[in-house]
Amino acid sequence: MPLVTLADLFFRFNSIGLLLALMLFNWPRLNQTERYLSAALALCLSLFLLLTQPLPEWRFNPLRNLFLAGTELLPLMLCASAWYLINQRVPNWLNRPSGRWLLGGSLLASSCVFLLYGSDTHWHTVMHLLSALAMCATLYYCLANFNDDLVNHRRHLRLILATFALLHCLLLVGFELSASLIRRDPLFLLANAVLVFCLLLLVTCLSRASRVPRQESAQADTQPVPVKWQSTYQALNTLLEQGIYREPELTIGTLAERLAIPPHQLRVLINQQLGFNNFSQFVNQHRLAYAAEQLRDVAQARTAILSIAYEAGFNSIGPFNRAFKQVYQLTPGEYRKQALNQLQISEKSL
Repeated sequence: MPLVTLADLFFRFNSIGLLLALMLFNWPRLNQTERYLSAALALCLSLFLLLTQPLPEWRFNPLRNLFLAGTELLPLMLCASAWYLINQRVPNWLNRPSGRWLLGGSLLASSCVFLLYGSDTHWHTVMHLLSALAMCATLYYCLANFNDDLVNHRRHLRLILATFALLHCLLLVGFELSASLIRRDPLFLLANAVLVFCLLLLVTCLSRASRVPRQESAQADTQPVPVKWQSTYQALNTLLEQGIYREPELTIGTLAERLAIPPHQLRVLINQQLGFNNFSQFVNQHRLAYAAEQLRDVAQARTAILSIAYEAGFNSIGPFNRAFKQVYQLTPGEYRKQALNQLQISEKSL
């Protein structure tokens, strides 16, 4: 057996071993949804690694259709994992029994087509189109608002998932659009196996390093700010008292420049010590508190809500209304009316 083939099999089966180790290592701290997603992603990736082995006889193996069925679902699993990583919740339609039945039935039907007919169907072409759309969506979810994310572990996972998506797109082009001699080239397959192994090794290292910080961050709200952060924390409070959050174009980079510290240190302070996962969430808390104060002010009773939103730092009324209602359970207009009515009642009682 050629040395290249042996090296390929070494990295390929070690990747499957790393997947199993990651599952066992992280399983106790995952919730039910995360367990389902991680198991599905690990299974599909393992089947992909088995399908693309450099051994010619595997192309005629009776299990090849099973490997193909799982491989075709891999882009969808990557997309679902990226969506959950960013939103930290299940889509609303999956909370309904009809949605779960629809998803399960669709996955089962697709798998049955590949199990029965392999790649000799038009459904194979349709799945390639769906895979391309899923990879584009994965890249969008992973890279959109990347700088707004304050959780270092999640930022790293975003980049890894984006790399997996790009890798799958390149492999899709390599396997389907290139000549058969190129797509079965041992060096091409070895590069595929090595890259997957390196990405999984990186995920393993990140998982080991993230166990302690994640436990500490859960208690960040009840712990005092450490001495090493005191000067930066005081400077941050000074800027907030001066109303820096009211600048519409405020970013983590510009705020870090004003504090004369690197952006990654500011992310750690806001995330681990103040308890925020996103920079926009941190800024919006102060903007909404300012807007609520203006809405309660009798002197501002005739000021347009749009003007208050702009003054608070929002660029448009839509995001302001949604963020305000999410926090106060009322629209800005309802909140102002309720606050002013309560003020009138209290004045009459005096």
